[in-house]
Amino acid sequence: MRQAFVFDGVAVLVGPWHEPMDPPERGTRVEVRLLEDEPKRGSRFAAERVVIDQPVFRADLFDQTTHPPGNLRSAHFHPGFDGIEPSDRNWDEAIQRDPTTWLAAQLADLPGLLERSGVDVSGAPWLDADAAALRDAVPTVVAAVEATWAEVRGT
Repeated sequence: MRQAFVFDGVAVLVGPWHEPMDPPERGTRVEVRLLEDEPKRGSRFAAERVVIDQPVFRADLFDQTTHPPGNLRSAHFHPGFDGIEPSDRNWDEAIQRDPTTWLAAQLADLPGLLERSGVDVSGAPWLDADAAALRDAVPTVVAAVEATWAEVRGT
């Protein structure tokens, strides 16, 4: 199951992922994406369209399936995207040492995460509120990561 944490201008997606590499990888993928601006439609009571599209950051918190669950040997991140294509894999020992603390720090600094990804949303009316709301939601996002690990690891 994938979960979406949707704010005014950004969303965080958390879900299982299996990568058929050599060795195969499995784990939790966490993406930060921008929401598309959508025009109002229908009456003031009508359902509004929400489009979660432009990826700006991805953390792949993956185990190698040839080792015991929880090994995180393939945990890495993509600090930015070129359109929808991720940047090269970046390795940070902190991800493997303490992945949820590393992820929490990344998500708790939304303006910094967006700046490092090369996305300029300075002056966006939603930025400060989304940054605060995401900081508050970090424990819930981390719980979703842990639940997804339990799902894919069969624990």
